[in-house]
Amino acid sequence: MAKLRTALSALGAAKDAGRARALFDDPGTVIVDGELFPPDSVRPPVTGARTLLLRVVQDDASGGMDSAAALSGCERDAFAVVHIPEARDFIALLAFNPRARVEAGLTFGELIETSGRPVCVAMVEEFLGIRVDHVLELRAEALGAVVDEIGTLPVYSRTAFAADGVQFAEGTNRLDGRGAVVFAAASAVDDAGQTRTRNQRALLRALVLGLRSSGLAQSPAKLASVLGHIAHGARKDSRLSTLELGKLGRELRSVAADDLVAVTVPSRSRREEDGSVTVDFDQEAAPALREALHDGQAAEFVRGLASMGY
Repeated sequence: MAKLRTALSALGAAKDAGRARALFDDPGTVIVDGELFPPDSVRPPVTGARTLLLRVVQDDASGGMDSAAALSGCERDAFAVVHIPEARDFIALLAFNPRARVEAGLTFGELIETSGRPVCVAMVEEFLGIRVDHVLELRAEALGAVVDEIGTLPVYSRTAFAADGVQFAEGTNRLDGRGAVVFAAASAVDDAGQTRTRNQRALLRALVLGLRSSGLAQSPAKLASVLGHIAHGARKDSRLSTLELGKLGRELRSVAADDLVAVTVPSRSRREEDGSVTVDFDQEAAPALREALHDGQAAEFVRGLASMGY
């Protein structure tokens, strides 16, 4: 009977996995290239590196010190790039503050809000000098469901704060799904999203490490559940299939935890006379990051940024 139960459990997990794959690969989840990527003529060349642009989309305006009316939807979302160099010996997770100004006084988030997804990809490629191979947009609730599936995540907060009924301590917090969603959306400090972006960076790194250590490869049922949660809340490019997602997962598992380094894309903030905070991308560090990524020196430079608190 034990063998029969095991066989039936395996069959059930296989069916669940098949349904999750079908849902993730459904054409309805796809954003067509023309609505997602800029013209190929203005993009960096294809290389052996692999780069994913992840956007975690917030559904509401709860939590935080910023006025919801003062923020565009995009400015509350999380934007991060997962970059795997051609050598496959290092992984960089680069978080953007969408409230950083880009041009004409408009922020990264405002430009996306007014001009659409191709402008988002174009800005990321321009700042980093590398080609974005895949784009995954994930609803925040789906991210929370993934966290609940794999277990609470240890996430570091630089400051104690409360948001949406959840208390966060200075130091390491064990976050469940709801806590993770609130942590990523809230402004713990009135600093134009700088602290929020650092929190998002810390959460996403913890999530990647949690996915690596949760035994998904050895548990088909758990893997099917995680993929199902992602699929229910995902929009993506046409080439990001479950097969391609599996390849990315294997590459994320192939490096040591210390070789997964998360930083924010360098920016500087200042408080204006009226008390508001303005954030600009760092005009010295950002070009140096671009050069390091382009020249294959990402590991050394990104580690340096991490040591400086980025």
